[in-house]
Amino acid sequence: MKEPALDPSLVRAFVASAHGEFEQVKALLEQEPNLLHAAMNWGGGDWETAVGAAAHTGRRDILEWLLEKGARIDLFAAAMLGELALVKAALERYPAQLHAAGPHGITLLQHALMGGEQASATAGYLKSLLQSSEETEAEAGAILVENLIKVKAGFGEAVLERFAKPKQVHTFKGFIRMDVLHGKSPDGDEEIRVCTTWESKADFEAWASSDSFRGAHARRNGESGGGEPAPAHGHSNGRADGQAGGQARGHVHSQSHGQGAAHGLAAPGPVIGNKVTIYRVVASHLPAAAAADASA
Repeated sequence: MKEPALDPSLVRAFVASAHGEFEQVKALLEQEPNLLHAAMNWGGGDWETAVGAAAHTGRRDILEWLLEKGARIDLFAAAMLGELALVKAALERYPAQLHAAGPHGITLLQHALMGGEQASATAGYLKSLLQSSEETEAEAGAILVENLIKVKAGFGEAVLERFAKPKQVHTFKGFIRMDVLHGKSPDGDEEIRVCTTWESKADFEAWASSDSFRGAHARRNGESGGGEPAPAHGHSNGRADGQAGGQARGHVHSQSHGQGAAHGLAAPGPVIGNKVTIYRVVASHLPAAAAADASA
């Protein structure tokens, strides 16, 4: 007789914990060993296991522990761990996997970047493949990254205070500007859009794989209910023509990487969730004086 299906709330808690709560991962797996291979459906076809969660957040310690317990390794986990031989073998046999989307639509390259120095050779290999692809050529040039943060009604000002200063993002190569927009959504909640413009996607990815970004992301994951909005850091999960405020149009890349409630945790904080989209800037129209200064 088959064992009953796992409690979805337990699966949700286990996968959410694998984003950074190592002790909680251990405790839950001890409580229910069958969680090791469990996958959470966050909606919209976004499936994630504990292995996937640890891989895309760069938690090598959690990932290696899960693999030692018998969890199944996948291409994205191999990329983050810097297993270059495994990644090469898979892509030589199945080249289309270079553009496959992982959990939350996060790319294979971004997984390797999250692996840090130990995965630098793997990241370099993936970059070399991408540089020769038509997709990279189409995405050359400036990009605008929009992080849409949904906030409970009445809490907008509190969250906006966190963006009063730019932290470290403005010190990175290729950073052009950062705009923080505030408004209300049709359902009565508030919306904050954090928009950063970069000279290239490579510059943006350098920020997204930096220690400064990791620290901010780790602090956000560690807060109950996702109290700290994630820095704008999008990862691609598809392509479509789109437009942002009449300024940027082209390939759009989106990621829903939920705060607290989206990962099934208690959400006492003000942030309901967030979604990151990357736009390719194809035209910028400036006042005549500014345009003259820019061309001087």
